[in-house]
Amino acid sequence: MEHLSDSDFTIDNLCREMAMSRTLFYVKLKSYTGKSPQDFIRIIRLERASSMLRSGRNVTEVAALTGFDNSKYFSTVFKKYFGVSPSKYQ
Repeated sequence: MEHLSDSDFTIDNLCREMAMSRTLFYVKLKSYTGKSPQDFIRIIRLERASSMLRSGRNVTEVAALTGFDNSKYFSTVFKKYFGVSPSKYQ
């Protein structure tokens, strides 16, 4: 969670912190969550973003705070996940 806003935080960084190889980490995470590491991180960021949006923060700020460098990409991914654009999310 401490790396949520760090867009440069990679799966390799996470694997090092977990003291696992990339392959082992992928297998374990997929078996526990049904998600790939990339999808898992994206979902955590999106769930956090939804909370921030509900608290009144603007889309550009939320995108940056949740590790999305590009607010247009953030909006696209957010809408795909939640079915509504972040600017209309409540």
